Amino acid sequence: MSLEGIVVGLLALVIGLGWAFYGLKVFTILLPLWAFFFGLLSGADWAQSVFGDGLFASVLSWGIGVVLGLVLAVISYLWYYAAIVIAGGAVGYALGLGFMDWLAPSAEVLGIVIGLVVGAVFAAGTFLLGVPVWLVIWFSAISGAAAAVNGVLIFLGRIHLADLHGGLMSGLLTDSVIGVIAWIVVAVAAGLWQTRDVGRTIVAIERSNYRY
Repeated sequence: MSLEGIVVGLLALVIGLGWAFYGLKVFTILLPLWAFFFGLLSGADWAQSVFGDGLFASVLSWGIGVVLGLVLAVISYLWYYAAIVIAGGAVGYALGLGFMDWLAPSAEVLGIVIGLVVGAVFAAGTFLLGVPVWLVIWFSAISGAAAAVNGVLIFLGRIHLADLHGGLMSGLLTDSVIGVIAWIVVAVAAGLWQTRDVGRTIVAIERSNYRY
């Protein structure tokens, strides 16, 4: 396994599990971490589509990914409304891009466009609904579980880093039987675990937790 695979796999596993099981309870801390990972993967994928390098195969790919990740992390930490948009938009983008990559693997640019459109729809819906607790629970459970399972699959050698070129869903669909089943199981378990916090004292998504 390459060093790049170890780093990305470890980030996916650790951040994914934290976001999946504690996305609501520690929202203001975990969302920036999740936004960084999402930006890292998306930026590297965009670099690959534009410049033709492999995923995380060059300094440029890493650079664009890290910069985009840091930008999204800072924005989601400082701005309340941006945090809402990122929380929903990241899920929609991953789903749209992943399924497009599965249906038409060669249409990379079209996949990114579809991912952005679906992400915008999810972001708008999350914003208009005012981020209800249940939405945060299941968004974080679904996306965090996808990342964690991808991390495990990378470490087990069932998928390679290049299989994430279409996002987290692309990695799951590469090893479709084990990947998708494990994703569903972890997502449901994480969502049910988070429901224990509903009604308790939760930091969650209060505007007062943000500077802007």
